[in-house]
Amino acid sequence: MSLKKIIYTFCVSIFVCSYSVAQIKIEKKYKMWESQFVDEGKSKICFAVSMPTRMSPKNLNRAESRIFVTFRPGDGVSNEISITNGYPFSKKSNVNVNVGNAQFKFETKGKFAWMTGLDDELRMIRAMKKANKAQVIGKSSRGNKTKDTYSLMGFTDAYNSARKNCKN
Repeated sequence: MSLKKIIYTFCVSIFVCSYSVAQIKIEKKYKMWESQFVDEGKSKICFAVSMPTRMSPKNLNRAESRIFVTFRPGDGVSNEISITNGYPFSKKSNVNVNVGNAQFKFETKGKFAWMTGLDDELRMIRAMKKANKAQVIGKSSRGNKTKDTYSLMGFTDAYNSARKNCKN
């Protein structure tokens, strides 16, 4: 899939999700993760989502952070990993994610970060199933460096639930 296609599908996903916030349904909670979905007729979007257990620096004023693994069968998209750190990212910056001994790089635009290759996403999902935590390191447009820590307890169950809920 081309970068242009990835950016387009990501933007569509964010638009649909932000438009449908009031209609997001929780499938089930699994420890620190949830399986959620948006069902609007024929366009169903499912995702595993979590919030950080620790945010640093603590005194930085920002919106909530989240990490998502999204499935959009209507667009032929699965295993799409995205992150928001609750602020606009510094232009042309990357978000670095550490899961166990593995490191992953996300591209940024506005308030969101995402991976550009399915192989990397699948590698990260495999790492997330084995590890206990993920650390997300980003830089805001104001120059603030942040480090959010996510528990991966419940990730595998939430991921499997979201994937199953959005099977074609």
